[in-house]
Amino acid sequence: MFRVIFAILVFTLLGFTASAQSTGLSLADKMQLGTVMDETAFEVLTDGLTITYNNGSDDVYREYYRKGTRRIVIEWTEATDPSQLVCDVGTWYPQGDLICFDWVASGSVCALWVDYNGEYISAIEDDTGNMTGNLEVISTITKNPLYCEVGMVQLQTDIPLSSGG
Repeated sequence: MFRVIFAILVFTLLGFTASAQSTGLSLADKMQLGTVMDETAFEVLTDGLTITYNNGSDDVYREYYRKGTRRIVIEWTEATDPSQLVCDVGTWYPQGDLICFDWVASGSVCALWVDYNGEYISAIEDDTGNMTGNLEVISTITKNPLYCEVGMVQLQTDIPLSSGG
């Protein structure tokens, strides 16, 4: 009986130690240790939701995944003018282990996605198949769509209409 209790105690302490150590891992370490997300896992994570990405210190952009489609709206602010909201629309598709995005105005990009214990991290891949080192983590997931709508950009300020003639 003592051996059983001792074994349970040792495994509990080992698990606690591993858990405590994992909190100090970098995003790169988590990318290596995480589970690669396939097409189905990515779709379950994003379908009908808006996700905000973080580069480790700042929220950098948001994407709204239209429910039941593979259509996406992305919005971000310009670094030179944070009051300027920029939007683009596109679609996503799987390519091997990658999730790729075709944007109407800004071209294509692919990323490897991993799930590290419920923390979702992506690593952008360049055109030659190498990871660029840009790691992004999802900071929030909401059901709120963006101000930008597919096929139309809704401006956040009113534009005076001319009476035309």
